[in-house]
Amino acid sequence: MTVLTAEHRRREGALVLAASLDSGLVVLLLMGGIAGESLTCLAEGIRGGLMTLIDLVALFVIRKIHRGALQGFDYGTGKIEQLCSIAIALGLAVGAGLVGYDAVEMAMRGHSDASPLGLSLAAVVGALNLVVNFISWDSVRQATLGRPSAIMSAQLHARTTKLLASLLVQVTMTVAALAKDPVAVAIADAAGALMVCVVMGHAALRLMLEAVPDLLDRSIAHVAQPALEQALSALPAAFHFAGFRSRGTSRAFALEVMLACQEGTDVGEVARAERALAAALRKLLPDIELSVAVQLVPEI
Repeated sequence: MTVLTAEHRRREGALVLAASLDSGLVVLLLMGGIAGESLTCLAEGIRGGLMTLIDLVALFVIRKIHRGALQGFDYGTGKIEQLCSIAIALGLAVGAGLVGYDAVEMAMRGHSDASPLGLSLAAVVGALNLVVNFISWDSVRQATLGRPSAIMSAQLHARTTKLLASLLVQVTMTVAALAKDPVAVAIADAAGALMVCVVMGHAALRLMLEAVPDLLDRSIAHVAQPALEQALSALPAAFHFAGFRSRGTSRAFALEVMLACQEGTDVGEVARAERALAAALRKLLPDIELSVAVQLVPEI
């Protein structure tokens, strides 16, 4: 069983805190948006709810990694993660379209159905949103100070974007709550909702661009073949190339190389041949996920 380190616990704790605060805040935003008839507040609640799902997936994956539960998956759980990302991206795109349509319609109409009390309530909830996003951002920022982690770095980037977006949204909700002119109220509320829609659309596009290519494995023979031809020169004469298999996505490449040598070859010599070929290939293909297998045959 994998032993959890203090760094592991700190990272998991940061993600649990952020996800818990986000979940509670999403409920408040949706309630404030519906009760106060604030389109900006409602849009932020929809965006926050969908993006919180990504945080929960990241928390699930990093907990499994820390406990060594993914070691049985030769190629990880990337497909499941990418499918979740695509589903969330579609939800963000649909939500952005619906809210954006309502925002443009309200701005053109020049009138908001929200009451002054409702707009004030939305502004208060928005202020809580800003504070919570800052707490979550600072918690994740401190958790990334240790060894590099792709998941934690992605979380910090997402939290920074969310914090800046919530700051802009808070400005528009405050203007809408303080404005006396109904037209100004409608424009401020619509502007805030459209800002959220832009953030939702950008997030949906980014998720799709990252997820879709990774669902489509492809052979990387055109990359692996030239590298193999160069690297095989490092093999001792007793070893022969028996073939290779490759798979790849836009962000990861895996290569399995098969060698053959005669039965009775010294184990140390086999290990040295594997290391020599692996070193030569990694110089040519630095980001490759490499495995080298040696097959013993009666005669070559």
